[in-house]
Amino acid sequence: MKIDFALLAAKHVGPSFLLGLGRSWRFREVESNGRPAAGRHRAGKGIYALWHAQQLPLTLRHRTENIAVIVSRHRDGEIISRMVEGIGYRTIRGSSTRGGSEALHEFARAASEGHSLAITTDGPQGPARECKPGAVLAAARTGFPVVPAAAAAVHAWTFNSWDRFFVPKPGSIVYLSYGDPIHVPSNISGDAVAEWQARVTEAQNEATTVCELAAAGRDTARE
Repeated sequence: MKIDFALLAAKHVGPSFLLGLGRSWRFREVESNGRPAAGRHRAGKGIYALWHAQQLPLTLRHRTENIAVIVSRHRDGEIISRMVEGIGYRTIRGSSTRGGSEALHEFARAASEGHSLAITTDGPQGPARECKPGAVLAAARTGFPVVPAAAAAVHAWTFNSWDRFFVPKPGSIVYLSYGDPIHVPSNISGDAVAEWQARVTEAQNEATTVCELAAAGRDTARE
């Protein structure tokens, strides 16, 4: 029998490592659209829409909020799935390219069972910072609003990957921002889906800019 040590580590070591790292960060919520973001994203159930690069700090920030997340079906997705399940999430396997219809059905079931939802809208392979249809279709099916969410760190390690995935360094300030909930009609189809994708893309990038400017300001001040 072949033992997959990466999967074993993801299940038994990964969650403890992530929790310890996350506890060292100092989270700060910053304004989006000129209004305080704090509390707006927690007003009710929603679908968190986040960029693939920013998923680590947002995942750790919201791990106690009864959220179901979609994770792709490739091997890297299996590693991620075991780690996020270990810190408190329900996982649904699929993506916009593989297993999408089945994942959407499972998303709807999770919503009916009381979960909020989360999607990395440009995952699993990009293009970076461009929303794919998944979040829009899930919002139309569940009736949940899409909640744009973003994060940036003052000090981080950044990977040379398609999305520029980053890991905040221990002790770093991590800025978070949340856009206004986007309510998608239930009867959308065709070109309308692309229009709502564009809205979500714009809102996520606006929230990202707010976070990155805040982080850059603190870095300049050497906080």
